[in-house]
Amino acid sequence: MPVCIKSSQLESPNFAYIELSKQTLQKQLSVLFPASGIICTIIAFSYFVSDVSSIFTLSALIGALLCYALMCVNRQNINPYLLVWVLIFFTTTACTLGFMLKGDNDICHTIGLTIPLLCFFSLNTKTAWWYSSLFGILYMVLSVESMTEKHIQIPEALQNISAYSIVLILAYLLARHRNEAIELVKKTASTDFLTGLHNRQGLIPIYQSEAARSKRYLRDFSLALIDIDNLKEINDRFGLKAGDKILMMIAKCLKEHCRQSDHIARIGGEEFCLLLPETDIKQAEELASRLREVLSSWSLELDSGEKIQVTISIGLTQVEYQEFSYDYIKADSALLRAKSWGKNQIAVSD
Repeated sequence: MPVCIKSSQLESPNFAYIELSKQTLQKQLSVLFPASGIICTIIAFSYFVSDVSSIFTLSALIGALLCYALMCVNRQNINPYLLVWVLIFFTTTACTLGFMLKGDNDICHTIGLTIPLLCFFSLNTKTAWWYSSLFGILYMVLSVESMTEKHIQIPEALQNISAYSIVLILAYLLARHRNEAIELVKKTASTDFLTGLHNRQGLIPIYQSEAARSKRYLRDFSLALIDIDNLKEINDRFGLKAGDKILMMIAKCLKEHCRQSDHIARIGGEEFCLLLPETDIKQAEELASRLREVLSSWSLELDSGEKIQVTISIGLTQVEYQEFSYDYIKADSALLRAKSWGKNQIAVSD
């Protein structure tokens, strides 16, 4: 029975771009809100059975109800960043009122220490740092006032301020570590593991940017496809490891002899792509000829002492579209024509 699958139904399972997106944050909040609600309920109960003002029991109950309400709203696909800000502002208010109303000092300090954790957990680093710093100043002022009014010892106040500073720094470092890990994974996803060049996924955004710039400023923009001749025969004769070394050698040659403004990528098994901004088709042909000539003087010496020399075929096209696949087809057509001429040739698209 024939099976037809729409291309729109197929997506690459690329986990490299999983970061703190709205969907990810929404899933995390589905755990945070009910957990916070339970904690507030326990605090409310502890206030209720203790000899403290009923206003603190009421505030803890309001916090619990708010957390449960946010949990329900979060299920309705409301912007999770808005919900986080609601929780952060409520936590800030609860901590501030706790100090001003001379409540349980330990609870107020504990609530205060959650502010930087909440901020760096859910906000971008710059916003989290500024809000946590501003709240830190307020926290220090409230701690000093508490020390004055309740005759708290200076060492105890300094310990509270030091504890907040440590939590703030740790939260920042954890957030930075997370962001650096995300950036590293992103780079890995857009980089060819063997040559260190861009892969197709990394090249396309560069193509789109350069194509838009060339169209806006009416500048020339060319694309070259480079294919290694007879790489399969090299793999069959010398092994896949030798073939990998050939690919690495070609990448090294291209990096050393292309211009700084050019963009190089490996987009297939034995296929490389060059994006050549500010380059008309005649200049692209001159660059291709130079690369072919340079590579003819390069060879790979194996551990056995055997030397391998390779040639390349190149297809060139002037970029005309804002869609990579269309210009790729033109360059690939020229590349196939170069191959049909006996390889080690350069062809320009019609």
